[in-house]
Parts: sequence; C-alpha cells; structure tokens
Amino acid sequence: MSKEIIDIGDVVCCDFCNYGDESMGGVLIGSHAICGDCCDKYGYDKPDYEHAHEVDRIFPKDKTFKENVLNLRQETTGQTSGIIEIVSGEDFFKAMGLK
Repeated sequence: MSKEIIDIGDVVCCDFCNYGDESMGGVLIGSHAICGDCCDKYGYDKPDYEHAHEVDRIFPKDKTFKENVLNLRQETTGQTSGIIEIVSGEDFFKAMGLK
C-alpha cells in the first residue's frame, strides 16, 4: 500500500508520439494531449475527422503545443507543473472508489 507523487515540472510531450512540444496547436481528447504534428498527420483537429465528437478541445495554432498544455494545466489545476500520482495496493482501490 503506497502512494508516490512525481512532479515532472514543465515537461510536456505528446501522449501519442512522445515528442511534439515545439509543434503548433494540438488537441485534447479525454485526458490525452496530442501535439500539432500528430494532428497534421492524422487530422484530429479537422472538422471532418471521423471521431471529431471525441475531441474535447482544439488548441490554438498560434501557440506551441507546450504553451497550450501548460496553459491547460494552469487552468485546470492552478499550476503548470505536471503531477503523476502512482497508487498501489489498498490505496489504489480507495482512490478508484472501489473500497
């Protein structure tokens, strides 16, 4: 039963390609931040994208993907640092509302 918190600071990478921090734009699909390069390659930010209804936010193309993600973090958590929380054992079940 343990809980570990990792602060990754202002590190930003695409959830699909693991790069893209300096690309422009990007999208948010659920909890996945996808860079502008992946959007250009697969069309996630296009109105005719097959699953466009799943896209929660299209980031502005006049800002880098990193700027957009840091702004999103600030907006949703009040800070730009990325926080990863790893929970195991009984704490995991409590965190998931299963116990």
